[in-house]
Amino acid sequence: MDEFCVFVADPKLIDMSKSAVDKLSTSGKVVWGRMVTGESFITDESRQKINDEFAPLTVDMETASIAHVCYANDIPFIAIRCVTDTEKHSGVDNFDKNCAKASSIAKDITVALLREIKKSW
Repeated sequence: MDEFCVFVADPKLIDMSKSAVDKLSTSGKVVWGRMVTGESFITDESRQKINDEFAPLTVDMETASIAHVCYANDIPFIAIRCVTDTEKHSGVDNFDKNCAKASSIAKDITVALLREIKKSW
């Protein structure tokens, strides 16, 4: 973890996403903040080091590649993610149990954000 890149979400998209979420009645808590993303699964032994070094809200394996492509092509970036499992409730069973609901929430937020973007054109 000695080398890492930081991709910052576009401030205008963050503001628009907050406005979009304000207009929704989501069934869960919506937060904005830092996410750590990488190319390997997080093990118990690396979890504390990641938390100490980065203090992330979430960890995933996909977002950095998308953010990097946006950065390289000068495209504004934001990530909308829903948590399907946690440190205490992890694994395939929790993912499967929560995937449909999380997908629906992420879709609703994405559609609401797209509406906000369209209004700003």
